[in-house]
Amino acid sequence: MVAQGPDSAKDVYSHFDFNNKYLPGLLKKGFKKGRTDVRMACIQFALSFLVAGDNALLAQVLELKGFIPDILRSEIKEDRVSTVNLLLSTLRTKVVHNKNISKTQKVRFFTAEVLLHIASLYRWNGITDVSPEDLKVAQGSEEVGKAMVRELVHSFLMDLCCSLKHGITFCDPSLGTSGKGGNVVLLHFLLGLRPATEDQVVADLLVNILKVCPDLLNRYFKETHYSFVPRVTSAWMDNVRLLKKICEAQPDISKSSARSCWWSVTTPPTRTPWWSPTPNWTRHKHPS
Repeated sequence: MVAQGPDSAKDVYSHFDFNNKYLPGLLKKGFKKGRTDVRMACIQFALSFLVAGDNALLAQVLELKGFIPDILRSEIKEDRVSTVNLLLSTLRTKVVHNKNISKTQKVRFFTAEVLLHIASLYRWNGITDVSPEDLKVAQGSEEVGKAMVRELVHSFLMDLCCSLKHGITFCDPSLGTSGKGGNVVLLHFLLGLRPATEDQVVADLLVNILKVCPDLLNRYFKETHYSFVPRVTSAWMDNVRLLKKICEAQPDISKSSARSCWWSVTTPPTRTPWWSPTPNWTRHKHPS
C-alpha cells in the first residue's frame, strides 16, 4: 500500500502505530529458505516510505528514532547481500544524496551509534544470494559475499562521512581552534570504530575522514586508545604506520604540518605544533 504513491504513503503513515512494542521483534524473524522472511518484509515496508513518500514525509520518517535505525541494530551482519544492497542504496539515494534533506537532519539520523552498526558490515557473515560483477573474486568462493558487502559499506560510509556536499561533514575553517564542538558525531564514530590497524579498509575510512575533518585531529588523538610510546613490538609499528598515513593525507596547509605531526609522536617534543595532537606519552598503556 505504501508503495502506491505519496498520498497512499501519507495515509498509512498517519494511521500506523510506529510505537508498537512488537515491531522490533519482527526484525528478528530470520531468513526462511525459499520464501521472503518476516525481517525482509519489515525492511521493505520501512524503506517504502523513503521510496514512495515525498520529502515532507521522508523527513518525518527520519525523525522516528526506533523505526529504520532498529533495522541497523538487529542482525544486519547476518542479512543477505541483496538486503544489504537494498538498504544502503536506498539510504544513499533517498537520504544522503537528497538535496531537500538538510545536513542537520542527516546528522540527527546518522548518529554515531547508527554509523557503528553500519560499519559492523565490514565484518559481515551472512548469506550470499547475488553474483559478483566487478569484483576480482572467484565465482563460488566463500569470500565473494564478504568482498561484495565490504565494498558496498565502504562506498556508502565514504560518501556519508567524507563528502562535504552530500555527507554529514561540516567544514571548520578554524581547524578545531575555535573551541566549537563541530563534527562530534564523526568523532564518536571514529573512537568507537574497530581498530584501523587490523583492517586496511577501515584504516582507509579513518584516514579519509580525518583528511576532510582536520579539526578532529587534536581531539581524536587525545581520546584514542592507540599508544605511540616507542617499544619494539609489531603493534607499536602498526600504530606508527597508521599515524604516518593520517599525517601524510592532511590538506596542504603546509607540507611541514605533516612532518611536524610525525616528528611530535616519534620524538619527545620540546615544542608542539599548533595543530598537531598532543602525544600520549604516559597516559595510555599499550594493551598487552
